[in-house]
Amino acid sequence: MHSIFIEDLEVETIVGAYEHERLQPQTLTVNIEIGLVSTQAFNSDKLKDTVDYAAVATLIKEELASTSFKLLERLAEHLCERIEARFEISHIRLRIAKSGIVPGAKRVGVSLSRDVGTAGTIRAS
Repeated sequence: MHSIFIEDLEVETIVGAYEHERLQPQTLTVNIEIGLVSTQAFNSDKLKDTVDYAAVATLIKEELASTSFKLLERLAEHLCERIEARFEISHIRLRIAKSGIVPGAKRVGVSLSRDVGTAGTIRAS
């Protein structure tokens, strides 16, 4: 299995089930692994033959800047849907965490993992 990953991407957004959580943006930590449909980039050395992790990071940042959710679960599903629609991928594993929510816990969060086939339509260039 071949994949790309982004680790500890910090992004600010409005998220939270409680009103006090939604008063100002919170910093979320995003970790994502995306399965590659093709291994061609390992030989071609061409960005067009893979999923561009900079484009994935940009998509995540843009989505979190323009949307607001009450639950991390819905936010994670939304991001997966957008990534699957934009890129040709075989699987996605997404983990989103936020700090300072549960006393005594460093972080709380949600993880989502699924095989998606080749549902995407665009490859990063």
